[in-house]
Amino acid sequence: MSAKTTSAVLQRENYRRDSHFRTDRFRHLMPSVKLALVRGGTIVLQFVSQILVGILAGASGLGLLQIITSWTCMLGEFLAQGLPAAAMRRVAVDYNHADSNAVENLLKNFRKRIVKAWLLSVAIIIPFIAIFHLMSPMTFSTQNLWSVTAILAVAPIFALMKLYAESLKSTGKTLLAVCFESATAPAALLFVCLVCWALKLPAAVISLTIAFALSLTISAIGMRFALSKRLCAIPKSDNAERRTSLSKSLRHPDLVYLWSSSVLSIAFLHMPFLVMPLYIETAEIGVFSIAHKLINVITTILLLLAAIYGPQFAIAAEKRDAIALSKVLARTQKISCAIFIPSTFFLILWANPLAALFGEEFGDLQLFLVILCGGQLVNAATGLSGVLLNMSGSASSELVALTLSIAIALTGTIWAGPIYGATGLAAVFSFSIAVKNIASYALAKNAMYKIGEFK
Repeated sequence: MSAKTTSAVLQRENYRRDSHFRTDRFRHLMPSVKLALVRGGTIVLQFVSQILVGILAGASGLGLLQIITSWTCMLGEFLAQGLPAAAMRRVAVDYNHADSNAVENLLKNFRKRIVKAWLLSVAIIIPFIAIFHLMSPMTFSTQNLWSVTAILAVAPIFALMKLYAESLKSTGKTLLAVCFESATAPAALLFVCLVCWALKLPAAVISLTIAFALSLTISAIGMRFALSKRLCAIPKSDNAERRTSLSKSLRHPDLVYLWSSSVLSIAFLHMPFLVMPLYIETAEIGVFSIAHKLINVITTILLLLAAIYGPQFAIAAEKRDAIALSKVLARTQKISCAIFIPSTFFLILWANPLAALFGEEFGDLQLFLVILCGGQLVNAATGLSGVLLNMSGSASSELVALTLSIAIALTGTIWAGPIYGATGLAAVFSFSIAVKNIASYALAKNAMYKIGEFK
């Protein structure tokens, strides 16, 4: 074979190798791309459903629905007791060991704990509500009564839905779990709104709440069915040592830490809607909720970066490579700012036309957007500092930052709520977001310094 022919063969082989490498790399990225597309689609679905709810139920109806939803998520996360996060760890290990019996025992055990916590909560809350209603019937109206009833009824379904979602993700069905978690509720609300629009009827909050409850029920049942199908594909076993390990893990202090973190995280996310009813009308809460969701469209996209850079933080931390951690953090800061700044600029610019889609009651939308953008700009500028802390073994530091920001938000609402109303409360929440991210960034820098120092 001539040298020219050999060279041509080598070139073809190199081209094939490069093509295979590019194909494998693309396949490796496909799960992240699909996840991003699903999240983007659910965001659009949520936004469309919010527009229809705002048009058909008005700002007051939208505000009341948001309050019920927030308190349901808060109580549901409390009832979950950190078990979904514990299940994610445990199911991943047991499923990897092809031990379906251990997974079934775990789900049964955790489900019983959630139901017991719910029954205990009902036994405590209902007598308290009855006494308060008898003492102050004018204050505790019929609307408040059915709202609390709805929250108590739906919260355990939310907790079970979270348990099955995290467990399903551990079996490799992340995309399916995200679809159930993110798309079912807005799809149900959209369906009810379309029916009301077709019949030319206003969308009652009670019908929207029922739709929300049914969506959580469908999600929980659907994910439990998907889990059963996954577990049927692996053999059952009866491992006494594994059951002993499970009973020990349920008493482990780490479960309390997971519980605290999950409750505080969702409390921080929903805090505006937990405290605003004390100071402002539901119509103003409805306008604020739209601004809050519009900003969250951008921040949700930023959170997808965690799926890409979280493993890089973990690898660098395992190697005790502070320089690599610093470089990855700086990269996330640049990407976050590159996404957030132009997006929010156009969002604020088009705020008034967006407000017009909802109706005349939403005239303050642009003001709320400007205020909230201040805190979220700091969030973008500090990058994925919280993810770095969680992935480098400093999750307790992230909990400190979260606790500090919640304390500032609660203190600020007591001062700003009675004096400045909705605008003041929006400023307080935006400031608390900024404080949380600055604290996380400072703690991340400190963690990187310690890693570099004690390498």
